[in-house]
Amino acid sequence: MKYCMKCGVSIDEEKNRVCPLCNTIILTNEEIDNLTQQNIKIQQSVKRDKKQSKEKKEKINITGFTSFIVLLSSITSIIILLIIDFLIGFNIDWSVIPIMSIILFIFLICLSYMRTFKNIYCYITIDTIVLCIYFLLLNYITSNRISWSYFVVLSIILLWFYLSTIFINKLKGFVLKISIDFLATAIFVLLVSLGYNNDSGFAKLALPINGLVFILTVISYLFIKTYIYNWRAIISTLSINVSILCFGIDLFVQRYIYDKLTLNWSYIVLIVLIPFTLFMFYLDNRYKIHIYLKKKFHI
Repeated sequence: MKYCMKCGVSIDEEKNRVCPLCNTIILTNEEIDNLTQQNIKIQQSVKRDKKQSKEKKEKINITGFTSFIVLLSSITSIIILLIIDFLIGFNIDWSVIPIMSIILFIFLICLSYMRTFKNIYCYITIDTIVLCIYFLLLNYITSNRISWSYFVVLSIILLWFYLSTIFINKLKGFVLKISIDFLATAIFVLLVSLGYNNDSGFAKLALPINGLVFILTVISYLFIKTYIYNWRAIISTLSINVSILCFGIDLFVQRYIYDKLTLNWSYIVLIVLIPFTLFMFYLDNRYKIHIYLKKKFHI
């Protein structure tokens, strides 16, 4: 048995070459007899460095190795498809679509495992660009024009805007984020409407409703943030905004269908919500209302 020269713990030198308590290298009797005190310190540091380097070598990056194998297999598959397609018809024809799909797989899967980028938002951006290019090329190859891929690309870009407001740390505040989301949605609806004919309901119906929802959402958020501890004021605000939303949707729909401003169903909602809103407003301000009535009518 030996004792650690640093902390004094008894150690079985045959089983342990390092002190389990303070991680000090334990020297054998031959090393202690043959080395001076300075050489012992040097020998300890050398052994410690060798031990750490050995531990680092034992750690194998399995994820990176797997992604490299998948990448190599994908490139091999592309070469095989090109050779087979060329040997069959002496041109490149049907193999274009599977090759594009393999390239898409490489960008979506392999690059994420290779840790090329440190930020996950960079992966999302690269994947968005790759998906847009893939669907545009696929649509053009299959039909020699851009048709359905136009709407798919717009949807992917809109989703990217939604994710950007979540992952970009520089965007502070709920109002700013929700403004960007609604603006992106409005532009999406506008571009989709341009993809249809002029009689499409996107521009005449979806854009006004989207703008109304955006305004009411911001107003609701500001009121809720201001009166966070007053649940009656919050319920009153939400009730008023729901009433305005139903009223606006009914007007927009009737104007789009019948080309005139009339109400069809929203008055039923208003009949229910307006008295409820007034009642909540009364509960929230009943003391002020009672004092005002006493002063006004001398009750």
